[in-house]
Amino acid sequence: MNEPRRVFLFTCVCTMALAGCMDDPVATMAEADSPPAAAATVALERQPPHKLLELVAPIALYPDVLVAQMLIAATHPAEISHAGVWLEQAPSADAAQLAQAVDNQPWSPDIKALTLLSPVLDALNRNYAWTVALGEAYAEEPTQVLRAVQALRHKAQAAGKLAATGAQLVINDGDTILIEPADPRRASVPGGKAYDIATFERFDWGWHSWALDWRHGAVMYQDAPLLAEAD
Repeated sequence: MNEPRRVFLFTCVCTMALAGCMDDPVATMAEADSPPAAAATVALERQPPHKLLELVAPIALYPDVLVAQMLIAATHPAEISHAGVWLEQAPSADAAQLAQAVDNQPWSPDIKALTLLSPVLDALNRNYAWTVALGEAYAEEPTQVLRAVQALRHKAQAAGKLAATGAQLVINDGDTILIEPADPRRASVPGGKAYDIATFERFDWGWHSWALDWRHGAVMYQDAPLLAEAD
């Protein structure tokens, strides 16, 4: 089975698994600490809309940086298509050569970053309608989109579907669940292999230039919010 196919299947399985966690609209809490009815009502009101939960489910358990890059990339899907065509026509090259060739392209930094994680870029391209919908949702309501991602992570963790592995760290930082590569030099593509992200760290758009500001609902690029406008 080829790499894009594995990523696509992982996305489907991830979506179905998270859908199973979405039966209860209120976030799962410890049995011994059941909140009073008033608190439960507040929690329910703060839950993102069900359709938004379904929309972000395929990416909710991806590493934070990958979520950031995919959200921004989804706001200009035409570039995703252009990069996909370029990749198909590009001559074979090792990671360092490919990174240099990508750096010379006139694409947005998120597209350049995802080009080196080609199965993810391919999945965005193959599921074009979903990608457009995700980009529009993030451009219009970035805080709500990231809140939906966190809601699904909490549900998945409570259901035993999200835990640290040899490839990733799952960190509970207050009410926020962070997902990061266990090895800062390698990032695992869900459903696929691990990629050497250290190879393109010398470029401005490398992995460690990206982050998520969960509190303010923003993708951060080079320590500054990266504003998104859907095409």
